[in-house]
Amino acid sequence: MKSRITAAIFAGGESSRFGSAKANALIDGEEFIVRIARNLNLMGVEEILVVGGPQGDAKKIGARFVEDEIAKSGPFGALLSALHVCGSDILLTMPCDVPFIDAHSCLEIANINSAFDVRVATSEPPSTPQWLCSAWRMSCISHLENSFSKGERAIHRAVVGLNVEFVELSTELLRNVNTIEEMDN
Repeated sequence: MKSRITAAIFAGGESSRFGSAKANALIDGEEFIVRIARNLNLMGVEEILVVGGPQGDAKKIGARFVEDEIAKSGPFGALLSALHVCGSDILLTMPCDVPFIDAHSCLEIANINSAFDVRVATSEPPSTPQWLCSAWRMSCISHLENSFSKGERAIHRAVVGLNVEFVELSTELLRNVNTIEEMDN
């Protein structure tokens, strides 16, 4: 049986290094969030959630807006907010600043082996985990909530005790754009 997948785009954060909302930055005339949503739709997700940021961004791409449950709790808080409303077997997460990700790579990330709880994209050697480009089984919620309640705010530390699988993808596809200058590199 094929697993059902919901995708969440994390659009909160201050974008202080970028100078404006990264979700709305343009590449080839298309906003980052629109590019990411298009590729998530191409891979066949059941629903797209936009966590944080302006509600209008979610509406623009036909997604459901999800408010960050706990203000200023970073990506870990966004992950929990998305998991709490996810109605699918698997939650695929993407930050709003990876505009070069494609549908095939999204599908690769979401393809969690049944022996694992989480699948995380890594860039080509030196294999740097990209914790926000990941897929999570719904069975992870209680473990993650427990870590969060104990004060943990880093996803890479919160997964200790879960079975984590890594999938290597092209560094270019996972390129995180944090400044205007990085868009041209």
